[in-house]
Amino acid sequence: MTDLHASTDLPASPEPRPTLVAQASAARRFLSTEAGSAGLLLAATLAALVWANSAWSGAYDALWRIEAGISVAGSALSMDLGHWVNDGAMALFFFVIGLEVRREFSVGELTTPRRAAIPLIAAVGGLVVPALLFLALAPGGEASRAWGLVIGTDTAFLLGALAVVGPALATRLRIFLLTLTVIDDIVAVTVIGVVYSDALDPAALIVMTGLGSVMGIMSRYGVSAATPYLLVGLGLWLATLHAGLHASIAGMFGGLLVAAHEPRRDAIDRAAARFLAFRQRPGVESGRSAHRELVRAVSVNERLQVRLQPVASYVIVPVFALANAGIDLRHGVLADALTARLTWAVVAGLVIGKALGIGLASWAGVRAGAGRLPTGVGLGQVLGGAALSGIGFTVSLLIAGLAFDDGPLHDQAVVGVLLAAVISIVLGWAVFRVDQARGPSSCDRTPMDTEPDCLLCELEGHGDAHAEHEAPTGSAR
Repeated sequence: MTDLHASTDLPASPEPRPTLVAQASAARRFLSTEAGSAGLLLAATLAALVWANSAWSGAYDALWRIEAGISVAGSALSMDLGHWVNDGAMALFFFVIGLEVRREFSVGELTTPRRAAIPLIAAVGGLVVPALLFLALAPGGEASRAWGLVIGTDTAFLLGALAVVGPALATRLRIFLLTLTVIDDIVAVTVIGVVYSDALDPAALIVMTGLGSVMGIMSRYGVSAATPYLLVGLGLWLATLHAGLHASIAGMFGGLLVAAHEPRRDAIDRAAARFLAFRQRPGVESGRSAHRELVRAVSVNERLQVRLQPVASYVIVPVFALANAGIDLRHGVLADALTARLTWAVVAGLVIGKALGIGLASWAGVRAGAGRLPTGVGLGQVLGGAALSGIGFTVSLLIAGLAFDDGPLHDQAVVGVLLAAVISIVLGWAVFRVDQARGPSSCDRTPMDTEPDCLLCELEGHGDAHAEHEAPTGSAR
């Protein structure tokens, strides 16, 4: 991924606040990991397609139908390998997303209403417009169940594509898009839980609620060890499966319950004192004490993200793609999909719906005065990012599997998701090139005022750094 060191698209600050530095460092780590996994995701997708369309396609199908189970104290849980990936491993993936969502609301981009307003409005547009467009074009009947797959955006693929086809220095655009996809993920997981889950078991729901309360209490009273959260999270996952809800709910719910906070000065001071004591007189007890205080100084949310993010990005998501993207396109399947109304409804919802929804909502939000784009992020860059948001992939493939059993409708939906990803990347590349060729905006001049009321300045993201357009001589502000 493009290097995210300080650059001209970040305003200089003579005395940067530690909280902003910490936020930037966390965002950079997250963005770098997600973008790095995009290559593996693409490779796994291609491998699945090649395997499913080869002479060994039977082995591909047989692999994911292998039954595997665990048994503890007489209780057994058995699923085929495909379900272990979709209902088991993906719960951990959504747990990591839940951790990131909680961090954004606690110490990240969503802490300040003014700063979060435009990403929030853009996310709503990117959810509503694709769904309405899909329902308007879909053939109806059972096919209409797939409306949920056009609302999701694959964060890893989006950021990986942005690193390849986007502007060279786009730190603030990346953070803007990440904030947008955080909201997108919350809605997508809610849709999965409400629309695509089975009949609910009240007793299991009560257990699920109780375990969630335990996790919330641990977080509230500062339990700093990561292991208790993982153990309670495992119980929460089992209860969710028995309740009839999709496992993604357990993951997101659990992640949201793990508090995030900036390192506290008193905790840092205690850790420094313990480390100094260990340095002066090394020993087992002084070493344990120093380690314990160091752990307490950093929120368990951040520590869990650091531990689990690489597993989710480099293992779980590629394996999910390998298990779900393998469609046998031979024997007329591809030809049928390319002439199917469902396929093109999916493409239109993801490609056109996301671009229009996010782009128009961002423009309308800025014009209405709800907020402003980040400094250095213009409307052209937002439109390029909106185009790339049509890469639904992970969430879209998951919902396609939940909406349809294996059959023509499932194949058409998946072909639509794959086509939309390719078209979205090409469209995003074209929009970024046009925006780059357009050159600097007319607002790029020596700063004279920090509060312009020119709409073009607002839309181009120069509200904090550029002057308003020249007023007639003698005119009053």
